[in-house]
Amino acid sequence: MDWLHLFYIFITGAIPGFFATWLGIGGCFLRIPMMMVLLGLPIKCAYAVNMAVISLTTIPGVITHYRLRHVYSKGAVIASIGAALGVLIGTQLAVYTPSLVLRKIFGIACIGVGVYMTYKAVKEKGKVPPRVTVDEIKKLEYGPKLISLMFLAGIATGICGFGGGIYYMPVFKFLGYPMHIAIGTSSTEMVFVAGIGAANLTLHGYMRFFYFVSIGLVTLIFSWIGAKATKTVKAWILTAIFGILIGAIGFSVAAGLI
Repeated sequence: MDWLHLFYIFITGAIPGFFATWLGIGGCFLRIPMMMVLLGLPIKCAYAVNMAVISLTTIPGVITHYRLRHVYSKGAVIASIGAALGVLIGTQLAVYTPSLVLRKIFGIACIGVGVYMTYKAVKEKGKVPPRVTVDEIKKLEYGPKLISLMFLAGIATGICGFGGGIYYMPVFKFLGYPMHIAIGTSSTEMVFVAGIGAANLTLHGYMRFFYFVSIGLVTLIFSWIGAKATKTVKAWILTAIFGILIGAIGFSVAAGLI
């Protein structure tokens, strides 16, 4: 292994890790294409490594959210069960889906997310959601609606190889979860569900443990740096950058440009 390859590993952890916390959402949309282009990993191996990295690097944030009382425990448990079942099906479908088709699915999903996030940025310009903790609420949805919607979100997550937050967050918001609680609960869910997705792909032989450990450690460091940098830029600008960036990457992957 030469120094250039080690450099590619470094930036594959550093850039998505920084953007993940700087832009406030998972860096899988960058990490998966970078692993494919720079490290030469097949898309299914990139899925496995990405899910494992997401599961590992989300833990520090979850601890912080738990201390800040942003995690609705009942919702996290039910959502994790539903999404985990969905991810098992989704990753199983990914195993038997041709890689070219997976590239198209990944690209189209990224384009859709990019359009949604850009629209969200414009709509929420200048708005700051109030911070609400679990101590201030009586009850949130943790029944059939949550588990069924998370099951569908889990299937989509498994097929696309994502960490899942981009699908889980809209579900929590649709069911009336305040923003901060939605973020904390979604992050908690991602640790378990992404781990299950990675485990399923590992059983099928797609995990590359060296890349998981090396990229994961670099991601942890740069996620912390990105979180610090977030304070310097307005939230709606971050969301807009994220939307445009993901849309461009998704088009490139779907069109076979990367």
